[in-house]
Amino acid sequence: MKTLIISIAVLFFSLSFASEPVITTLDNGLTVIIQEIHYAPVVASVIAYDVGSRNERSDILGISHFCEHLMFKGTPDMPLGRFWQIVQRDGGTANAFTSDDVTCYYIVLPVNRLDDALAIESDRMVNCLIDSAEVASERNVVHEERRSRTTDSPSGTLWETLAQTAYTEHPYMNPVIGFDENILAYDHIKAREYYETWYCPSNAVLTLVGDFDTDEVLEKVEAYFRDIPAGSPPVQTPIVEPLQTESRYVEVDHASNLPRFIMAFHVPNVLNVDSPLLDLIASYLSSGVSSRLQRVLIEPGLVSGVGAWNGGGIDPGLFTISITMEPFEEDGITQDEVISIIWDELNSIISDGIPEDDLFDLKVRQRASEIFAQASPTGLAMDLCLNQTMYDDAFLTDRNLVIIEAATPDDISEAAAKYFKPEGVTLAVLNPTGGYAAEGSSRQELPTDIEEPQEINYEGLEVTDDFLRIPEHSLFEGVISDTLDNGLQLFVMENHSFPTVSVVFATPIGSYRYGSEYAGLAGITSSTMLRGTDELPRADFHERLESKGSSIYFSAGAEHSTGSVNVLTEHLELAFISISDLLLNPAFRESDYDILMDDAETSLVSRSDRAWSIASDSMQIITAATPNDIRITTEETLQRITLPEVIDFYELACRPEGSVITVVGDVDAEEIFAMAADYFGDWESPPEPLPKAVYPEFTDAPGDTVIVSMPGKAQVVVLIRTESPADNSPEDVAFSVMNKILGSGIGSWLGHSVRDEQGLAYSVGSYSRSNDSSGTFTAYLSTFGDYVPQAVNSVMEEINRITNEDVRDIELRIVQSSMIGSHARSGSGYSGLAWGLTALVLDEKSFDYDIIHLSEVLELSPEDLRHAAEMYFGDDWFIAVAGGVNESVDLTAPEQ
Repeated sequence: MKTLIISIAVLFFSLSFASEPVITTLDNGLTVIIQEIHYAPVVASVIAYDVGSRNERSDILGISHFCEHLMFKGTPDMPLGRFWQIVQRDGGTANAFTSDDVTCYYIVLPVNRLDDALAIESDRMVNCLIDSAEVASERNVVHEERRSRTTDSPSGTLWETLAQTAYTEHPYMNPVIGFDENILAYDHIKAREYYETWYCPSNAVLTLVGDFDTDEVLEKVEAYFRDIPAGSPPVQTPIVEPLQTESRYVEVDHASNLPRFIMAFHVPNVLNVDSPLLDLIASYLSSGVSSRLQRVLIEPGLVSGVGAWNGGGIDPGLFTISITMEPFEEDGITQDEVISIIWDELNSIISDGIPEDDLFDLKVRQRASEIFAQASPTGLAMDLCLNQTMYDDAFLTDRNLVIIEAATPDDISEAAAKYFKPEGVTLAVLNPTGGYAAEGSSRQELPTDIEEPQEINYEGLEVTDDFLRIPEHSLFEGVISDTLDNGLQLFVMENHSFPTVSVVFATPIGSYRYGSEYAGLAGITSSTMLRGTDELPRADFHERLESKGSSIYFSAGAEHSTGSVNVLTEHLELAFISISDLLLNPAFRESDYDILMDDAETSLVSRSDRAWSIASDSMQIITAATPNDIRITTEETLQRITLPEVIDFYELACRPEGSVITVVGDVDAEEIFAMAADYFGDWESPPEPLPKAVYPEFTDAPGDTVIVSMPGKAQVVVLIRTESPADNSPEDVAFSVMNKILGSGIGSWLGHSVRDEQGLAYSVGSYSRSNDSSGTFTAYLSTFGDYVPQAVNSVMEEINRITNEDVRDIELRIVQSSMIGSHARSGSGYSGLAWGLTALVLDEKSFDYDIIHLSEVLELSPEDLRHAAEMYFGDDWFIAVAGGVNESVDLTAPEQ
């Protein structure tokens, strides 16, 4: 075993509390990176394999992504679902992704469960079953995923079309997920051959970051991985994409409503010295409200969305500029005019680079970004792991920061001139048809060679009593509070592990504080407040924070609008200045209001593209007790929202009474209280009382079904809803725990039956939401139109089963253990703590509510869960269906 300790001194980016990463190579070739961070009792495990779609042959496109799915499907020692059972029991979180270049898996657990992460990753590295039944099931799941993310998605369709035009030979032209014909042709022989070729120690990097001792962790890694054969993945000769010498153009029609286009230029791979400079250009063009394309395109309301991205990878990639236009209007700006504006910006960069002041701010932002990344075990582990896997340099981010720090406007100019050439551009355009766009998918049979859903296997899984110990301390122990004379509440948690601060704030601008005839008012009000002050127009208002690597977020909710600012400690006062200006000094310019109303109308048009949105709106309509309980923003409600209405609502609802500011991080509480008094002490509440939030009432009518056919769509979204307990009702805790077993995650009853066993859906589950007076339970799924009857029937079978049967003791203990384990993990970031603390205050719960709630969960029995289900799961079910489905489809029985 070879071990190398590397120290990189990059300006002042490294955090003084962090030990230096240890990079180790085991005898079988596995690269291991270990980094201690002694902040929260958590560990992030990230393992990446040097394989992605660039490694695939033309007959098996997408199989890297398919193998990513199959590696969750079980081994001889971990039967189907066991992986998720372990992660859930431990209170962890896990997922994976596949890109053009790499396949990556991550698990975040309480640090005392590190062995479970190592056991999972070492086992599935070599022992995946990949049997024919699981391949058939998952093949349908992946096909559902493609229909959802590409076929029905205008942006997904456009990006796929762009890649196939910009590249002529390199495999980056192919979608990571593969094409329909590839997915449907996968079998267990192809999958096993690919798995055994690429997923092995010599082709992998394991990174562990967390609160542990390096030497002890190295011993554990050796024990779990040393006996796995090294493997011998083939060395492939990179395919070189020919130089593009003429501009390229492609159009695609799509059943959607907003025009879109992407401009793309070929750029070098990430290891090229120009790549960090192109990152700076991308950030300059579109990162944040104060960026150039935001100023010249979004600010005047010319387009609805912009984005610039430097997409180089292991091989040369594409620098892209993507635009979402406004709905077509005869007097509106044309696509050609937008492209001309973009070229003006690019030519300015080619001529003069990025202005010195802007370049300085971009460098500050990059430094801040690195510090924020190091303040997260998961973020740091991901950065180290992916850089080592793809570029053989775990510290590439640091090295690129050195290049960025030294960059001059001339350097930027030279880089831009190399790549932004008219003869090198590819333009991909999406034309929205608003309806049926192309020939639809042929009818598909239900998944074959799948056995009837089996009972979830828990044999061999233990949840011992040590998993069920209540934490000794609340996450919010040590909170210091104060209330200003005007009623503004302040809460501070001091922690000096990182030189960062998270500030979360809330004010009672809520969408349920007025009638449904003004639906959308709270959102328009909060958005208008983000447009700046009398002295600072929108871009300048946001530039204050963005120039320091931060930003301000603010969004309307049911009872409050909430926001946040994450800053380096040295910029804390700037956060308070910005929040004070937002809440106390918004300008409410008529020009800003006009732009936002146009944006709101564009959002309605975009929303009409999405089956999830249509199903959700349909569900609201059929479950509302009265028309006033339907809270859907429409053209009619928007027309009632005048600027005086916005100002009146702001003056009535934005007040210190009922407002909250929470601060978590590297601060001194007394300084925070003094700062708050300086910036908010003169804020006054209006004499009128704050309107009470009135939540929609659930109908007492019998169950109903609505089906909305959306021509041109392949996927179908199904929502199934009934009433559920109110917050703090006697059944609330039991019902929420019951729902975790029924539909929370892939390992739930719904995930096991509908997704794993039958392959009927990529996305399936259930959730419950409650307020002081009522609640709703919703089961959801996304599937192919021909599968809808069987999928709905399967969901209802699981709901009926949990109503009539006690869950097993092991299932309840897993959820109880999960909630205790996630308690430790939830304290691993300042932002999460600040948001959690704010939620406690707004819900009027005590600071030790987390401990009280866990105690209540541990007292539950299987009978309590069944009783909660029995009380609310009856005969009156409401079903909303939207997408590529016939409105006459029969949901009473599955089609065969």
